[in-house]
Amino acid sequence: MSDILSQEEVDALLSAVSAGDFCGAEAAPAAEPAAAGGGAPAEEPEVERSVKIYDFRRPDRVSKDQMRTLQNLHEGYARLFSTTLTSYLRTLVEIELISVDQLTYSEFMMSISNPSCIYIFDIEPLEGSAIFEINPSLVFFIVDRLFGGQGAPTEQNRELTEIERSVLNKIIERALVDLKEVWEHVGIFSPKIQGYETNPQFVQIAPPGETVILISLEVRLKNGSGLISICYPFMLLESVMGKLSGESWISSQRTSTQETRRLIEKEISSTNTRVAAVIGQTNLTVRDLLQLQPGDVVVLDKLASSDLVVQVGTKPKFLGKVGVVGNNKCIQVTSILDREVGEDE
Repeated sequence: MSDILSQEEVDALLSAVSAGDFCGAEAAPAAEPAAAGGGAPAEEPEVERSVKIYDFRRPDRVSKDQMRTLQNLHEGYARLFSTTLTSYLRTLVEIELISVDQLTYSEFMMSISNPSCIYIFDIEPLEGSAIFEINPSLVFFIVDRLFGGQGAPTEQNRELTEIERSVLNKIIERALVDLKEVWEHVGIFSPKIQGYETNPQFVQIAPPGETVILISLEVRLKNGSGLISICYPFMLLESVMGKLSGESWISSQRTSTQETRRLIEKEISSTNTRVAAVIGQTNLTVRDLLQLQPGDVVVLDKLASSDLVVQVGTKPKFLGKVGVVGNNKCIQVTSILDREVGEDE
């Protein structure tokens, strides 16, 4: 009976509970420091912890900095190749970089339709191969345009004929030339076609679990759109990954400025432009214009002995005299107009 509390002890416990001074036995040790400090115990704020899920089956072998460099590189490729396709197809072609992703080779293979147009190409001196895959609907549009058609949309799902493949090969070869040009920021490479397949199951350029970098490009045309995919196995680019860091990329861009300028000048120098000599001008009323007949003489604002303005495009650039070479008329350039003078003419 020694465990039975007396009435005085029961009253003391009840009064302590009513005053809020009583804590359970488990909480008593935590309450002692607060009592010693003379204040209520301070509540510690909850710390939120961010947890990032890591998939050991798909480790990120390419850093964010390197992925950003690859994105910048292929944005330039999209612009360059869109210009090439526009010239070849004689219709407006817009190409936009959609994504740059890391995934396994098997996942990339499962994403390709069957049949498709899969080109395997090497990038010398790198060891290994890469893939240039083009959507079949886009292929038939290109082939139709090159054969003189309007590029009407089609739902055909078949393999290409030998003639169609021969035509498409020229486009892919040009696509690799453009790819070589944008990769010159990293190094001198020589992409070359090594094979062609329609069934993705027959293409084995890397082990199924190997990490690959997938470049996805959307090609927009007048009558539709299609996708182009470029797949680089990590082991192919591993030796040049150090050059894809931000600092190396900026440095390479600076050193290649002169080379880029030379390439631009080379392209411009072979471009055709309209050149015309302006004999003179005058103002006529509508009445006089309607009354003009063969044999009438219209007096212009230029003297017969004065030099004529030679326009390049729509801009006055030179002064010259009229002459004859053989059976053709000609202009002998006598002076070059300054920009300010040309704009005032």
